[in-house]
Amino acid sequence: MLQNRVALITAGDCRVGRRVASLLAQYGANVVLCGVDRARGSDTVSRLEQKGIKARFCLVDATVPHDVEAAIKDAVATFGRIDILCNNASFGLLGNTSTVLDLTTESWERIVEVSLQGAFLFSQYALPFLRRSPKSSIINIVPYPFKGMHIVEGTSRGWMMAMTRDIAEGAIKSGVRVNLIWPHMTVSGATLSVYQTALANRVFRMSRRDKNAARAIARAALYLACDQSVDITGAMVVVDADYPQWA
Repeated sequence: MLQNRVALITAGDCRVGRRVASLLAQYGANVVLCGVDRARGSDTVSRLEQKGIKARFCLVDATVPHDVEAAIKDAVATFGRIDILCNNASFGLLGNTSTVLDLTTESWERIVEVSLQGAFLFSQYALPFLRRSPKSSIINIVPYPFKGMHIVEGTSRGWMMAMTRDIAEGAIKSGVRVNLIWPHMTVSGATLSVYQTALANRVFRMSRRDKNAARAIARAALYLACDQSVDITGAMVVVDADYPQWA
């Protein structure tokens, strides 16, 4: 389904990013993983290359424009194109009880930088190359807003939805589709290093959530990346896995 296409995945050194990269590669894509953990990212690349898959890792801080621009240029220099951009990097705060009065400026800025600015920068720098592809797609991934979520996280989710739709509207004439995956579980991108299993079990009451969530998110990303979703853009896809969003 994705033969010879090139997919760039942010937070490719985290569980969801690795799952997405592996599944897209399984269906023919060459993959570029971007992240802050060189060891894990390089290990993932090695595993993919052992299977005959063309892969590359770029050490990138998604909040730094120069880093993002360099990663995009490196991907194009290596593979000649970019067809799929998966903005998977996000950041969460441990604990969900803080109010706006408890919020620090640093916490607000960090979540906005990683979850929103990162997706914005990668989209901005990748769009000129995505427009050259006859079938290109931007896939944003950010956890679904749930009751008790920290105020800045909940706010950033709304901004991500608005940004996804705005970019989709602006890119529709050039044939670039832009969609948002809302997993109803906090396992996307950098949040894995913050929300540990104990917290996930307490919030979602299911011990196998992390394993099932990463697999479910990867399947949704595959669908939005391939031609089966060619008529879908500006959509919000909620991935419930085994725990419905309304529960």
